[in-house]
Amino acid sequence: MTHTWNTETVDSQEKAFDVIQELVAKRWLCRGQSNVEHRLEPSIDRGKLKEMPRAQKIQLERKSIEILRSTARFFSSAGEQGALSDDIIALMVLRHYGVPTRLLDWSLSPFVATFFAVCGNAESNGAIWTFNEPLYEKEGKGQWQRWPETTRDGSGDPDKFDAKLTAFALDDPPDWFCCGFYKEGFPRQNAQAGAYTMTARFDCDHADAIANLLPSRSDFKLYVIEAGIKESLRKGLQEKYGIWRGALFPDTAGAACTAHGVFYEWEAGVL
Repeated sequence: MTHTWNTETVDSQEKAFDVIQELVAKRWLCRGQSNVEHRLEPSIDRGKLKEMPRAQKIQLERKSIEILRSTARFFSSAGEQGALSDDIIALMVLRHYGVPTRLLDWSLSPFVATFFAVCGNAESNGAIWTFNEPLYEKEGKGQWQRWPETTRDGSGDPDKFDAKLTAFALDDPPDWFCCGFYKEGFPRQNAQAGAYTMTARFDCDHADAIANLLPSRSDFKLYVIEAGIKESLRKGLQEKYGIWRGALFPDTAGAACTAHGVFYEWEAGVL
């Protein structure tokens, strides 16, 4: 766990909903993880992929993007069509469908983040990571001035930043961190009020990147959701707010995966 983040333990459903309402008012970005011990590391930097050289990860990225484009071009939704011409949007789509990428997905909705914090790993404490995204928009601009090669005309003008200029370089690029939204979106992203964080380099803990970029520890926080309240909180999210897996994955593949849960429940003796 990253130790530079202020942490607060949430040990009751009542306190959890108080925290959620506080985060709604702040409009901070949130990310839920079902195990608080897990770093904020993208899926392409986990497990067997972790030690893979940069050039090989970029090669796998490129191949996954090309396969997505060659197969999904005939049936992708209107919002997903952006992935056919933009590499970053392609990574956004791939991330939502479970492909390892360098992106981490976040949400503007603390309700959604809480769902992911309590869904799975029943014996482990969950986590809601949250940070002041509006402040990031101000502080993050200094990165492009520091590394003008990240801008389309080499001026360092923040309005001309283009992640693709350095993100896919074979040599180590500048150590930047960015947060982005895909406004057109697609069903899963829109249902989850999604946003993304990304680094040019691999094997970066986004918690460290956020802590290094924002000026004060009061601008980011980690809420630890005790394992003992996960089940009741998950039920409360569905009963009070309609937040459950079926609502957050509004496509056929998502519905089928949700339906698969019937068999998991049968194996666990719930049904």
